[in-house]
Amino acid sequence: MRFLTLLSLLFFTLLLAENKYYFTDEQSLKNHYFTKISPAFYKAKLQTFYTKENYKIAYKVFPVKKSKATIVISSGRTEGMVKYQELIYDFNQNGYSVYILDHRGQGYSQRLLKDTQIGHIRDFENYVCDLKYFVDKVVSKERPRVLLAHSMGGTIASLYVEQYGHDFDALVLSSPMHQPAMLLDSLSPMICSIIQNHSKNFEKYMIGMHSYDETKHDFKNNLYTHSQIRYDIMRDAYEREPQTKIGGASVGWVAEACKWSKISVDNADKIKIPTLLLQAQNDRVVTDEAQREFCNNAGKYCHLEVIEGAAHEIFIEKDEQRNRALRKIVEFLTKTLH
Repeated sequence: MRFLTLLSLLFFTLLLAENKYYFTDEQSLKNHYFTKISPAFYKAKLQTFYTKENYKIAYKVFPVKKSKATIVISSGRTEGMVKYQELIYDFNQNGYSVYILDHRGQGYSQRLLKDTQIGHIRDFENYVCDLKYFVDKVVSKERPRVLLAHSMGGTIASLYVEQYGHDFDALVLSSPMHQPAMLLDSLSPMICSIIQNHSKNFEKYMIGMHSYDETKHDFKNNLYTHSQIRYDIMRDAYEREPQTKIGGASVGWVAEACKWSKISVDNADKIKIPTLLLQAQNDRVVTDEAQREFCNNAGKYCHLEVIEGAAHEIFIEKDEQRNRALRKIVEFLTKTLH
């Protein structure tokens, strides 16, 4: 009898430990997105700052009382903060304050070309400079601070921490673009080299790319997620905020992405803060080999976690993959920061 009582107590303790974090599931997302999650996002004031070249950068702040840490989000290419409403809500519900900016040329921020649909950058380091200004002038000075990044934002975050290692206490990378995937992973280095060294018309669309076209966004053929619920909500968010839409990348953006993603990997040995890298097992947007090289170069500071069954967009994946990733993040932060 005593053994059964102890066994029941152990089971109850494990159950509590498993459920001590709050993450939105797909069913509750359908029920509460427009009544709780989206209203919380739009309640936060959209604010701006200007870069030294006078580009307007948009951002929002989502503070919580007695915050466990401040999370700064660096998003991926094409993304605006409108896409991150569920993730911001979940971090707030788990006791984390969130700061998020839209990188120059996308989201609510100022576009860089006359054709505002082209995703372009003249120098990838500009992203890092914008983030540095944001951290120095806007983000709370209270520690601990965490830099969390996805895809292109992962390149930006990696470069940032390699240069300004004392600004943050931990780094979390989701499907970081340590090398963009080009046709086949094995061909990516060669194709990147050709684009960097032989391309012209840097402000034109990369071959095969075009402006934002809703008819091209078919869930069945998408490379990003297995969750139709989250995919549809993401697309609806952009439809409600058409000024945040952006199309394909320019030749110049691809050339810069190839160049600076490699630099971020080569310089990973400069990272001296705890780093969690979430690798999507079925990623077809960025290469996993470069991510492994990055973690190897960062040595003891980097832990790579494969999210089995996940496509590139881990934060809008099905519950099984998304919740596992978020639980890994919160456990990593709890262990690292406290």
